[in-house]
Amino acid sequence: MNGSEQKPSLRILLAGVEFIGLDVVGGLPILVVGRIQPSDGQEALLESAIALAPHFVFVNGDEPNFNGLALARTLREHKLPTTVILFTEKYQDKNLLKDASLAGVEEVLPKLATTEQVQHVIEEVLSSPKGQQWKLRAKPTPIEKKVKGKTIAMSSGKGGVGKTTLIVNLAIAMAEETKEPVALLDLFIGDTLALVNMAARLTLSEIPSAVKEIDMELLRPYAVRHESGIHFYSWFFSPERNLPEYIDIERLEAVLHAFKQGYSFVLVDTPLTLYVPDLELMRLMDEVLVIAVPWDLLSLRATKALMLGLQRWGVKPKLLFNRVQANSELTPEFIASQLGLEVFDIIPNDSRTMVHSVNAGEPVVISNPDNEVAKALRRIARKLAGLSVEEPRKRKFLFFG
Repeated sequence: MNGSEQKPSLRILLAGVEFIGLDVVGGLPILVVGRIQPSDGQEALLESAIALAPHFVFVNGDEPNFNGLALARTLREHKLPTTVILFTEKYQDKNLLKDASLAGVEEVLPKLATTEQVQHVIEEVLSSPKGQQWKLRAKPTPIEKKVKGKTIAMSSGKGGVGKTTLIVNLAIAMAEETKEPVALLDLFIGDTLALVNMAARLTLSEIPSAVKEIDMELLRPYAVRHESGIHFYSWFFSPERNLPEYIDIERLEAVLHAFKQGYSFVLVDTPLTLYVPDLELMRLMDEVLVIAVPWDLLSLRATKALMLGLQRWGVKPKLLFNRVQANSELTPEFIASQLGLEVFDIIPNDSRTMVHSVNAGEPVVISNPDNEVAKALRRIARKLAGLSVEEPRKRKFLFFG
């Protein structure tokens, strides 16, 4: 023995797949433990996956002699930690994605996936509970910290107040300020993804009712990963794909419970109604933010009704004023006091920048981080995360459209 400790490596089994340039991921060298050819067949693939105990199996999903879904299902039944990644030209096929998720396939990637795409998936698995079981990385502290996330819902009594735009930017701001994993759950028709020029391939409403155990291993394939690191989840597609129905409260509770094991913060964009079922789901949240525009009388009236409705369900919401202008004797605090409410924070008005941001599909906290709206959102993110903040100077405000 030379006394030196061998550095751990990522063991990968290739089944009809080859990659060039995939040498190191997350500081860990890649070790190809075997190559299974199509002529070897499914039985050889399964035997090798069990005998060689790789961390990952890359399977050619277009090869008829391989069945990546059956492999993933068998590995999960035997409680083996090996992760299956499928490469196929049908990576956008809705039925395939659903079947792959239920079978336990970690990710379905394009057949000609880039090295960066593969690295990103591997990195996410390494940071997941499954990846941590492999003990390939040194723990930052002697005692491992278990993630127990916080759910934060955003609601409004009236449309057009900027709720969806704010929650997308707030999610990104929280990830930037806390350096923690953040998810955004859209409980309506996926407008949050539209704001970043992306779309859902699978939605949580498609999880079969027969599936009773909801965990992050099941949910992860439903995520749409944004460049900011945010994971977007949609409950529904859109009116063109499937019309929103009432949300199953018990199923939502199970999903949120799983999310809280995988993310430090889960932001939830809620439906825009005052119906009892939609108010009831707010009881599942740790925090509820209600968005209002102070110069919009209809918004204020609807906000008052929403706040009262939430309070009857035992929810104590926080009031957030959006599109606030400076230089007026009429302050947000005064308006809130007339409504019998307390202001949690305010966001200044910059309609030109925000309209450009929405049309470009570029959240303002990324495209214009020094903008006053972006600064306010980062301040709010820090407050929600329990971090220290520098409160803005007291100013006068003017409200107009």
